[in-house]
Amino acid sequence: MVEQQSQQTSPESESRYHQLRDAVADYHYHVLLENGRIVEKQHGPKCADITGYQPEEYIANPRLWIELVHEDDRPAIQQQIERVLSGHNAMAVEYRIRRRDGKLCWLRKLIIPYYDADGRLTAYDALLLDITEEKMAQHSLQQSEENYRLLFDDDLTGDYVASPDGEILLCNRALVDMFGFTTREQAIGSSLCGFYSDPYSWDALIARIREAGMLDRFERITRRNDGRTLHVVETVIGTFDERGNLMRLKGYVFDDTHSRVETAKLQQRNNDLEEAVQLRTREIRAERSHLEAILDSALDGIISIDSRGMIQTINRSAERLFGYTRAEVIGQNVNMLMPSPYHEEHDGYLRRYLKTGEQRILNSVREVVAQRKDGTTFPVEVSITEVDHLQAFTGIVHDISERKQLQTHILQIAEDEQRRIGQELHDGIGQELTGLALFAGSLVEVLDAIPQESSQGTVRQLHESQFTSLRSLAARISSQLNATNAHIRQLAHGMMPVQIEPCGLQAALAELAVSIDTHPQITCHFESSANVIVADNATATHLYRIAQEAISNSLRHSLATEISITLGCKDHHVVLEMKDNGVGIHSFDNSGQANRGTGMGLRTMQYRCGLIGGTFHIEASLAGGTSVRCLIPEKSVKES
Repeated sequence: MVEQQSQQTSPESESRYHQLRDAVADYHYHVLLENGRIVEKQHGPKCADITGYQPEEYIANPRLWIELVHEDDRPAIQQQIERVLSGHNAMAVEYRIRRRDGKLCWLRKLIIPYYDADGRLTAYDALLLDITEEKMAQHSLQQSEENYRLLFDDDLTGDYVASPDGEILLCNRALVDMFGFTTREQAIGSSLCGFYSDPYSWDALIARIREAGMLDRFERITRRNDGRTLHVVETVIGTFDERGNLMRLKGYVFDDTHSRVETAKLQQRNNDLEEAVQLRTREIRAERSHLEAILDSALDGIISIDSRGMIQTINRSAERLFGYTRAEVIGQNVNMLMPSPYHEEHDGYLRRYLKTGEQRILNSVREVVAQRKDGTTFPVEVSITEVDHLQAFTGIVHDISERKQLQTHILQIAEDEQRRIGQELHDGIGQELTGLALFAGSLVEVLDAIPQESSQGTVRQLHESQFTSLRSLAARISSQLNATNAHIRQLAHGMMPVQIEPCGLQAALAELAVSIDTHPQITCHFESSANVIVADNATATHLYRIAQEAISNSLRHSLATEISITLGCKDHHVVLEMKDNGVGIHSFDNSGQANRGTGMGLRTMQYRCGLIGGTFHIEASLAGGTSVRCLIPEKSVKES
């Protein structure tokens, strides 16, 4: 729009122009030109409503008007101004500005130029209209159209709009592909009636829609254009006018054919799996019954536990052994089968193994004390193994009560035989040696009574040197017979032991140490805690014999020069320990059990310790020497 500005403009015309300008613009500014250059801009008072800046701020910053324009829209604004300055008509421009508060605002800008009588451009008005709401409405419409396209055109479900007589008015690409149409144009205008059959014929469908308004997710069998069978799941919604007449239908069709086929395959596979599971279950039950029969036929008790020590299985022999039924022990802690102090210590052993992997009992055979349901205890031999990767453990328990009784009987027989041999030595050989010693002494006395010089009544038949040798030999025979007799008496005393009293164990061990200390090359000492009293003579005697045998081994095999005997109490146990500084011993494995080839003395010590409910340990120290240790639980000692 181009206007010639007259030299004289009537006030009435100018007023009418201002009214018109204010009516079509939310905000305007006037630009004065001189020789084609902008010399001044006069912003109207409404600029603050649109931009947030006052007219004075535009005067203070001449570039403020362009700085407000969005960076992407500045070229269009500058091109519009250049066309006006060059004398061309400039079309209205829509652009964005950033208000003072930071919000984006859309404006439509129209320029009205003013020319003088010679046709030169002297000024122009810029009329700006806030079109933000219009732009937002356009954007919402575009978004709605895009959403519609995404929901309808790109939907994998076949969507259609149809008339009540079945004509397809609108459909998406998925419906075209589903029913075998070539193009959407071919589908639109076609009839849906041929795709429906009883009990869902088109007429029946329309009747139900008129009655219910919609059909939700009903399944039916249909056919494509090429005759291929489809199984579909469909939802149809009716649209009615204000009088209730059916105007059109909106349908959503989902092709469920592949799912149906896969479902049938899956069902068949499930049936096959169920049959295989049932077969395998029967096999497992048969195997389990066979295994249980084998376990129940075992003479030894077999018990399995989990990583917490809870009993999982127990065979019949274990039931008979402990007096419990399976129902009473399954799920209970295995320490219920142990007396104190093992009852309290078992869980700590199990936790330590699971944490550190240190094996103390696993993969070895140990003699321990077990407890029956009635509270009685009995000796057993236990071997424990770990089930791979399951953190479960299996223990085989063998009752060794008869063996212990047999060992006790054998030891008693051995001691009786020792006592008999000692009596024989003392009463028989000892007496004979005593008589021989007396004869030798008499011979020495006779020889001593012969005078040194010959006399009238005595005739010497021997030379002087021969007589001296004969007398010396007789004296030596007499001396050795006396020494042998003393040794025989000492040996007989050792083979005829007396029962050690419970309160006399310390005194007996101290006397044993003193007797060893008299040896010219051996130093032996005894240490004991105060008031270590065992329960009975048998326990005291066995402990004494263990100490005696250990010291005997040190004297005969270790080349030791120092031996110590210690008796005390530690961690609810009576501890008897013998140490020496000899060459050490390596005949025992890590479990404390004697290896094959070990002397009977070591086995005897172990048997004696087991008979009184203790545990036996023997080991060589790193610094040299051997340590023999016997630990007897205090409760076992008091109740033995």
